[in-house]
Amino acid sequence: MRASPPRKRRREFTGCWRCRARKVKCDQKSPCSVCRRLGLECDSSSARLVWINGNESYRSTGRRDMHCERTWAKHAPLESDVVDSLIEQCDSLGTAEEQWPLAVNYNPFSVFSALPSLSLLSNINKVLAKGGTDATHPTREDKFLFHHYVDYVAAVMMPFEHPSNPWKLYYPAVSMQYSLPEEKALYHALLSHAAFNLAHLGVNKARMMWLAARNYNTSIQHLNNSIQTPGSGYSGTLAAILTLMMAEVYSGQSSKWKHHLQGAWAFLLQSKHTEPWNESHFACFSTQSLLIVRIISGTCSTSSNTPILPSDFQPPLNDMLTASKSTGFDLLPKASNSDLTCSSSILSTPQFGFTIGAQGSLLECISTITTVSQQMASGAFDRAPFEVDCIVSKILVRLEYHRKQINETTPFYSDSNPTSGELDRLGTQVHDLARYQLNAFIYAIYIYLYRALLDVPPQRVATYVSLAFQNITAFYARSRGNLSLWPAFIAAVEAYTERDMESARAWLEQSARFGLGNRLEVKRIIEEVWRRRREAHIGKTPDQSRIGIDWREVAEDLGIDILLV
Repeated sequence: MRASPPRKRRREFTGCWRCRARKVKCDQKSPCSVCRRLGLECDSSSARLVWINGNESYRSTGRRDMHCERTWAKHAPLESDVVDSLIEQCDSLGTAEEQWPLAVNYNPFSVFSALPSLSLLSNINKVLAKGGTDATHPTREDKFLFHHYVDYVAAVMMPFEHPSNPWKLYYPAVSMQYSLPEEKALYHALLSHAAFNLAHLGVNKARMMWLAARNYNTSIQHLNNSIQTPGSGYSGTLAAILTLMMAEVYSGQSSKWKHHLQGAWAFLLQSKHTEPWNESHFACFSTQSLLIVRIISGTCSTSSNTPILPSDFQPPLNDMLTASKSTGFDLLPKASNSDLTCSSSILSTPQFGFTIGAQGSLLECISTITTVSQQMASGAFDRAPFEVDCIVSKILVRLEYHRKQINETTPFYSDSNPTSGELDRLGTQVHDLARYQLNAFIYAIYIYLYRALLDVPPQRVATYVSLAFQNITAFYARSRGNLSLWPAFIAAVEAYTERDMESARAWLEQSARFGLGNRLEVKRIIEEVWRRRREAHIGKTPDQSRIGIDWREVAEDLGIDILLV
């Protein structure tokens, strides 16, 4: 007797997923009787997946049977200019009556919520909210580079996700206006920045390096036009200079970032009497970034410079604290009273330092240590050695205060949150990441203080090195963000135990995956410091814990001009 052919079965997910997981029959009600009887939460209303052939029709019993085109079946199509206006109103700061005088009885975009109030923003920020267009009709490669900047580069410019990230919130929007010379300069600087990053990520490296150079040169041309144009916009011009500087940093092959830093500071001083950083959030963030880079760059130089910031740590000894002439290439312009006044005003702006994952008070500590170290090298404290002890004591008190405060309270930058809803969306993870960042900065400042001012051996700062890497490791355990370079580097060059060096290697491996060219130079410096310390120990009595190596001298010997951002 021939066996009957197998009965064809229709395979589909029916019933609720709980019944299916428990392999029991479901009556497909909502909620089903089985879940109701057992007191379980029924998910019968969730999506169901059905296998059908490509040429087979299927009648859904859910919302798939609803035809969206029927929503507007009784309405005439809108004119294209009306549609454009309605779309613009989604991000408009004004009412519909202000934006479009024609009466529109139905709006297919009315379900979108309007932007929150931007009354605190300046006129330039209102322009940003409306967006703009690129009048040059960008090529496919330009679109690709711009998308990469917005989607990736802007994100890694900060150590963790934040709704006030200026490189994502302002820089692309301003550049897309593409009407003024500074906007054009910023646009091409962003493309150059993105192209250098892609090259180091291994994406068609030769082509990306060529695109980076082409856009870099185009940006320089527009920047020259902007600077030579009377009344050119401060915000866009400064942002373009800073972006070109970061493009140089990302290239990993140039020291031209120094020239951009000098030029940006000189440009700021030309406009300081109007306090342009108060024009808008965009202007404020850009000016803050400039001063932050200036402070960090000061820690990378062995030359003697005058103060970057006025400091309340320093006693009334200004007449005798005179620095000697700088040797070699001056990283920073000579400081003057106008420099100090300008820096002080910028330092007092809200949330100074948050873009690098620090606080203004901590950055002031770094600046003070740099200044005192340079003045000690020039002999300014030879007749008053106890003044250094006084300054060191005040810095230590401040660091201890911040250490306790950060680990007992929430170190989140609340003033920079646009809305409380975005804070809720970010949740506690960003609070923790901010804490790890700040802790790493604090312990790195301890290291910098003891090494730069007291010249203690690595053994004396070993505890701070370990604590810094504990926070760095905790950061990467919960995030794939780009941790700030300065604290990790300062800890790494003083590491000598196998455990701390292994932590440093793990950090270097994490840091190298972001496509930042200067990270390769950072690795060279750190490994050379370790090599010299190891060789100095071989055949001699002192162990490595007592051998101090000045990493700045190592970088100079290697011919590397590094910016630790």
